[in-house]
Amino acid sequence: MVRINFKGNKLIKSAKKLITEKKYRDLTNLFVAESYRIITTLMQNNISLRNLIVSQESRYFQAAKTLDQKGINVVVLPPNLFNTLSSLATSDGWIGIFNKPKKKFNLSQNGKYVLLNKIQNPGNLGSIIRTAACFNIDGIIISNDSVDLYHPSIIRATMGSCFSLPIKIVTNLADTIEQMKKYGIMILGTALTSQTKELKQVSIANRAFAVIFGNEGQGLSEVILKMCDEVISIPIDRKKIDSLNVSVSAGIILYHLCNGS
Repeated sequence: MVRINFKGNKLIKSAKKLITEKKYRDLTNLFVAESYRIITTLMQNNISLRNLIVSQESRYFQAAKTLDQKGINVVVLPPNLFNTLSSLATSDGWIGIFNKPKKKFNLSQNGKYVLLNKIQNPGNLGSIIRTAACFNIDGIIISNDSVDLYHPSIIRATMGSCFSLPIKIVTNLADTIEQMKKYGIMILGTALTSQTKELKQVSIANRAFAVIFGNEGQGLSEVILKMCDEVISIPIDRKKIDSLNVSVSAGIILYHLCNGS
């Protein structure tokens, strides 16, 4: 174990930038996760832990010592210094610096996929990823103008499970949809239009499918909607509320599609 007592240390400055700056995460190919539970979950998913930063008063200090004995680089900070680094109001004293994983993403003619277009809220993206994992979705494709996948809030929202399934970032979602169509994958958009069908009216009949969720405020573009085989919506009382949160919608739709629609 290495003990550090000043905030000007190179590792501390680097960790702070990884927490706050997407460009730095992209440049270094690293990301940060906080809390014992999330860090250990990521390790169980074979995500490589580069450094563990731990408060000397953490209740998981002994577990950190065990990781140090196994060859993990563990850095110990006094509580006041650790608290200046942590982004959490209440921390259990663990911050991990991880290498970004490299997972292969392969389309399958029998696959179930989620496509995300311009999702901006980290909590929404994290919740959708976690929901997709619960329903055994085969992969998630995210447009690169969405919020950063490695944002600390997303890592927290997924409780570290965000890398238990393949995720791909793409610059052109329309190209991805065209490729999926060649595999015979049914493309389902989510929107309220004159051609929209209620969710219960759509049957995928054991077909491979990809369901697309759009920006929280603007929804899906006309270009994307025209590429969909079906456009679906959830029946709600629109006299009381005109729409659902995108992550809530994803949960309802994925439950329906993955359970015998």
